[in-house]
Amino acid sequence: MSESGKIGKSLKFLRSQLNRNFWAFLFFLTLSAGFWLFLTLEEVYEVEIPVPVKLKNVPDNVVLTTPPPKEIKIRVRDHGGLLLRYKYTRSGHVALLTSNLTRNIVSRLQGTTSVVGFSPDTVEYFYNFGLNKSVPVRVVGDITADSLYCITGITASPATAKVYAAKEILDTLRAVYTKPLTLKDLSERKVVSADLATIRGAKTVPAKVKATVNVDQMTENTLPVRIDHINFPAGKTLKTFPGIVNVIFQVGLKQYRDITADKFAIVVSYDEVEANTTGRLHLTLKTKPEGISHVRIQPDEVEFIIEDSDF
Repeated sequence: MSESGKIGKSLKFLRSQLNRNFWAFLFFLTLSAGFWLFLTLEEVYEVEIPVPVKLKNVPDNVVLTTPPPKEIKIRVRDHGGLLLRYKYTRSGHVALLTSNLTRNIVSRLQGTTSVVGFSPDTVEYFYNFGLNKSVPVRVVGDITADSLYCITGITASPATAKVYAAKEILDTLRAVYTKPLTLKDLSERKVVSADLATIRGAKTVPAKVKATVNVDQMTENTLPVRIDHINFPAGKTLKTFPGIVNVIFQVGLKQYRDITADKFAIVVSYDEVEANTTGRLHLTLKTKPEGISHVRIQPDEVEFIIEDSDF
């Protein structure tokens, strides 16, 4: 036999040996994996299985103010093999009543499977026959403007919402509120979609609104405001030095011309003067218009005397 023939015969022998070894290795690997899987599936485990919930036969004249949850989670304990089948062989939606909730679910499980718990532990829903009330929508949250701007108004569209609920809820309801918004350092008008906060036992229509935050550029203004006095005895009057002080404030450009001195009031009462022993009064604003900020009085203290009035 030639040299090349001997080499070819040797290679063929080696390949056949390798093939036999490979298939033997694969066989024992598969056998051990199957044995491991068998042992694993025979172990007892706990798993959480979601079970869909559907409410059936709701009359046309009934409004579900708070529907039941879309699913409940049942925690069961059994051998791994059965639990694997529960988890990955679901059927369609299950229509369940609260009274026989446990019985319906347990009837679908194997006899060896024990129910450990439910989540939520109570399935509840609220309904009424159309009783409702329209209330204002209030936009709430952490809403601020940039330092050079001011917020001139926050509105919701629609401005009212209809709430379906029991009479005891509607009787105390004055408004519905958005879930808190976070809008900071605004320098221009902002419109966002806002979900309304849920009310237990109630259904709100619509469930969300458009919230509009109006922003205006700030400017500073100064107005002279007279100091008034109240509750002085007959024949007594107050004289301050000065009698007129400046009120300095920031206001949006659009409101600038609307804010006039008569919309401010600085008032001193006789009780304040009578208890004063320093001869100086600290001034505060009794009233001021909305939409202004960073308000201060200059000077914020004045000297005073009480004079007898002429009759």
